[in-house]
Amino acid sequence: MFETLVLVCVIGTTNICHTLEDLEGPYQTKQECISRAYEIAADLPSYMPNYQALKYKCIKDRETIEGKVRTQWHMKTDELLYSRSMDSKV
Repeated sequence: MFETLVLVCVIGTTNICHTLEDLEGPYQTKQECISRAYEIAADLPSYMPNYQALKYKCIKDRETIEGKVRTQWHMKTDELLYSRSMDSKV
């Protein structure tokens, strides 16, 4: 079973983002999950007109995931913040 998550951000920025969780799932196959992510992205302007869908994630086993779902963007941001905090301490 797969659950769909979609990362949406305010148009023109990656600073104000939210993760949307699909309420219709879970889905039997990964392809169904991906199709649902694209449906959410297509419907997004009707519900959140100032946002755009940037990424999606299909999670197979939700019980094994703890904390935040990390994407490449989050990891790069964390590394940047860490390096800046280390620079200010020197």
